[in-house]
Amino acid sequence: MMAASERAVVTVPSLGDQAYRIVRDMVTSGELAPGERLTERGLASRLGVSPTPIREAISRLTHERLLLRVDGRTLQVTAPSLRHLREMSLISGALEGVAARLAAEYASKEELDEIARVHRTSLPGDAATRGDRREAEARKRHEFHELIARASRNQSLLDMIATAEAFGRPLRLRAQLSGGAEMSIARAVEEHGEIIVALRARDGVRAEEIVRAHTAWIAERYLSFAEEHGLVAADDLADRPSGG
Repeated sequence: MMAASERAVVTVPSLGDQAYRIVRDMVTSGELAPGERLTERGLASRLGVSPTPIREAISRLTHERLLLRVDGRTLQVTAPSLRHLREMSLISGALEGVAARLAAEYASKEELDEIARVHRTSLPGDAATRGDRREAEARKRHEFHELIARASRNQSLLDMIATAEAFGRPLRLRAQLSGGAEMSIARAVEEHGEIIVALRARDGVRAEEIVRAHTAWIAERYLSFAEEHGLVAADDLADRPSGG
C-alpha cells in the first residue's frame, strides 16, 4: 500500500493562475491604463500563451471588476470614479490596519528586520541627488506595506487588500513623483518609523491605529492629486464600458 506522502498531489501555479497574476499586475501597476481596450487574442499574444489560460484570467478579473466586458471579443480596463476610489481606500485602510495588528503578533524577528531595512531604503535622499532614485524610493514605500501585510500570515486578507487597492497604487506613485510632494513624503516615512516601533513592541492595537490613520491621510492626498489633475473618471461615467 502506498504511503500518503507518495499519493500526495504536487501543486504548482497553473498557466491560468500565472496569466491572472501577470495581467492583474499589469492593471494595478498602470501598465494597462484605465479605459484601455483589450482582446483575449491580444493578451494571449502578449503573454505568449494560448487563449485558454487568458480566458480563465479574464473570468477572475471581470469578477473582481478590474476588467469589464464590452462585447464578445473586447474588454476594457475599469476606469474607477473618484467616489469608487475613495470608498475602496476606506476598505483598504481598514484591512491594512487589521494586517498590521496581526503582523505585530505573528511576524518573526527576521520579518521585522526586513520591514525596517526596506523602510531605510525608502527614505528620501538629498534633494540635489535624488533624480532617478525617486521612483525606486516610492516603490520601496509600497513594499513596506506589502511586507507588513504578508507578515499577517493571512492569505485571504492579502487578496482582499490587493483588490481594494488595485487602482490606488499607480495614483499613489504618480502623486509621490509629482512636484511639491516632499513634505508629504517626509511625513509618510516618519509614520512608517512609528509603525515599526509598534510592531517591534508587539503592540497590535497601536500598530492598527497608526496604519489606519496613515492610510487615510495618504488616500486623501493622492485622491486630491488625482482630482486636481483629471486622472479619474466622472462618477456618472465610471465603472462601465465606453461606447463607440
